[in-house]
Amino acid sequence: MKLRQWQEKAFPLWWAKKKGIVKVVTGGGKTFFAIHCLKKYLEEDPSKSILIVVPSIALLDQWYESLSQEFSNKEISLNGGGEQALKIRKLCITTIDSLKNIIADIDAKEALLIVDECHKIGTEKRGDMLTNNWHATLGLSATPERDYDDNFYIIIKKILGDIIFDYDYIDAREDEVIVNFKLLYGYAALLPEEEDKYKKFTKSIQRRAATIGGNNMDDYPLKMLIFNRARLIKNSKNRIPYGVELIQKYKRDSWIVFTENKKQAKEFNTIINKKGFKSGIYNTDLKDDERQENLDSFKAGKLNVLVSCTALDEGFDMPEADGAMILSASSSKRQRIQRMGRVLRITANKENALIVTVYSSKTEYEKLREESNRYQLEGVPVKWQQMSL
Repeated sequence: MKLRQWQEKAFPLWWAKKKGIVKVVTGGGKTFFAIHCLKKYLEEDPSKSILIVVPSIALLDQWYESLSQEFSNKEISLNGGGEQALKIRKLCITTIDSLKNIIADIDAKEALLIVDECHKIGTEKRGDMLTNNWHATLGLSATPERDYDDNFYIIIKKILGDIIFDYDYIDAREDEVIVNFKLLYGYAALLPEEEDKYKKFTKSIQRRAATIGGNNMDDYPLKMLIFNRARLIKNSKNRIPYGVELIQKYKRDSWIVFTENKKQAKEFNTIINKKGFKSGIYNTDLKDDERQENLDSFKAGKLNVLVSCTALDEGFDMPEADGAMILSASSSKRQRIQRMGRVLRITANKENALIVTVYSSKTEYEKLREESNRYQLEGVPVKWQQMSL
């Protein structure tokens, strides 16, 4: 495969110091780029080794499948997902959670460290395992910065280096790396009693912020008020019926629906099935074989709706889907970008993708309006509407 234009630009920036983070959207070709980098690295010095750290078993499998096309199985060792690397080979792929079993056997001074979804190593415990004198490093993520702490600067950047290349959805859309997409924002009004609680929480938040002199998220009482208001909004009663209404109205070949929690997922799945859709759930409440069966059925077209919480946010390629519904407008920019990316990969029969976000409050609206303005400036179709009462 030939390098894409962005990969041609990014490679010399990484190769100059063999250190840094490449910030590229889901579907942009991060894995292919990383394999190109590690091949060039090994060509320059075949005595070196590669450690690839991933956050999930799904990504462990995907990396193994990709590397198997370039290297023999004898050169690759797996660690995690039921596998334990008894011998560290030329290329070792490990999950973050299983890294502790092998990290002592890795000679960092003779290795290239690649961290996929590198925002995941931004905790003290995980960061400590990787704080070594690596010969080379490469971080990959659509969203390396973290929403609620400074650990990108304190931990991630210290291990992997600066962000050396940034390739966002607008860039990818212009380069036809991802499909064209449309954004729809749907307002599901709070019930009167929910609206009263929302206003009370907002007043309490304002009073607490005034008392402590600002929105200091280290203040526990303020943090809990904001958390409880967000939980009220995300679980508002009108979200599910309005989400069902929108799926019925806007025809798509298949939908991924992201819900706030397992209870919401179960309720949405029950209702959408009654409306004639073939829908299944994907979350950790299901047994492994049942969860995999639903995923396979969705990919094969036997299901046209797959309902999840956070399990599909990262690490899954879902090119079959052309509709995404975000039933809870997350305050996390990282999570929104990851969820959008699930349906933006190019496939032969996909003309465009539709991303629907349901919101219920002024707080959510303000964040979404900022997002929509940015996309509209770049020519992305945006539509706002509200449920009929």
